[in-house]
Amino acid sequence: MAYSNLTNPGNYQLAAFGQKGFEHLTGVQSATGGNYNAIQVLAEASLTVTASNGDSLPNVTVPTGMTIVGKFTAVSIASGTVLAYHG
Repeated sequence: MAYSNLTNPGNYQLAAFGQKGFEHLTGVQSATGGNYNAIQVLAEASLTVTASNGDSLPNVTVPTGMTIVGKFTAVSIASGTVLAYHG
């Protein structure tokens, strides 16, 4: 999925409310199919995210209920459950 210019109000609204879709990752899985703008943790997860802007997060444990926002190109989890929202 191509990256959307979020300065366009229509694209922003779609991305902000998850209408561009998401990938459900559980156990040991990776998502590399495009750009992601949020990672929502449904069950405590050990994950690695690759950011296209700013710092990437290598092998961090994120508690249940936490949401990480940014511009990510890849999400990998070693345990737990997350939703990776397309941006």
